[in-house]
Amino acid sequence: MSFTDYIKKMLSGQSRASNRADHSASTAAKPKAEKTGPTLLAIDTASTSLSTAVLINGVVKGELYEDMERGQAEHLMGFIAQSLETANVGFDDIDGIAVTVGPGAFTGMRIGLSTARALGLARKIPVVGVSSLEAVAYGVSERDQQGRNILVALDSKRNEIFAQAFDGKKRPLSTAECVAPRQALMMAPPGDTLLAGDATPRLLTAAAHAPDAFYDTTAPGLPRAGNVARIAAERWESGGNLAPVPLYLRAPDARRIEDQGPQKKK
Repeated sequence: MSFTDYIKKMLSGQSRASNRADHSASTAAKPKAEKTGPTLLAIDTASTSLSTAVLINGVVKGELYEDMERGQAEHLMGFIAQSLETANVGFDDIDGIAVTVGPGAFTGMRIGLSTARALGLARKIPVVGVSSLEAVAYGVSERDQQGRNILVALDSKRNEIFAQAFDGKKRPLSTAECVAPRQALMMAPPGDTLLAGDATPRLLTAAAHAPDAFYDTTAPGLPRAGNVARIAAERWESGGNLAPVPLYLRAPDARRIEDQGPQKKK
């Protein structure tokens, strides 16, 4: 049985059967609120964690997060089912799926993307991508940011880091790159800059003698599915989300997998 067939069986069988009665009873007891935005299921497995959430009328519900370097494939469907149950919605209520496309761990990216695609295919709903770097930037609170620029740095598990700079409104100021920590610091514009992401300690060490001021934040170091959903919802109508394909970085450029044609023999 293929993975897609397994997803279809799971959605049409146990998951719907177990949730349909409770969901129908709850919705019958109270009128549905006016819909002001898409209902999205969000998934993040692109790093060393697992996170799922549901966004309903702009409100995040049923968000789950757990540090998980291994075992994401075995636990993801359980997380999704629990998020849907906590949010009190069935999979039939979902308008689309938002998923992180990286940069991050190769295996993690593939787990999240393949699951999101299979679920989208089973329901015939859109699957949209969100950058892991942007999801981390989105998690920086206004209290921390106060209009300052943000430099997000994620651990690549190698000498380099994945980095991207954002302005005071969390809009990209640079492309996403895989660079050394000192090079990453140069991506930030002059002035005070907030650092976010699980590679922040490496940047703080490199910034010890930097001319500009760099500050740590209280933001989560890895993406949260709730922020992934919020970003996707903001771009839902405009179609500004990324394609659901893995974003692989290599210094100094970023290319999507479908752009990587076969190498010519020398």
